[in-house]
Amino acid sequence: MSNTVVAPETVRARDDDLYVLDIRPTYSYEEAHIEGSHSLPIYDQLKGGNFIGLDVSASELPSDAEIAVVCFSGSTAAVAAQRLREHGFDAKAMRGGINNWEAPTAGTVASA
Repeated sequence: MSNTVVAPETVRARDDDLYVLDIRPTYSYEEAHIEGSHSLPIYDQLKGGNFIGLDVSASELPSDAEIAVVCFSGSTAAVAAQRLREHGFDAKAMRGGINNWEAPTAGTVASA
């Protein structure tokens, strides 16, 4: 795999072969998230250099899909995507994170 970053436009136009993994804390995910994304709240762990949550959860991720990892700005997602690639996944960080996602727009879900 040559590219380790995926554009928000690609995520927005995704099909079933793109699994969107949001690693932000639960409260951030509940506040607003990309429609159809999956929450794995390991952001704080990763910021502290702890990969245990990601390593343990890796077995629950689809091995046959491209994974777009989302955080706030993209940097922590890049760390998570690199770790997932080490586990054999086709993982990429979404460029600019949720901050680069044009929110609120169609495709962003906000809790009531």
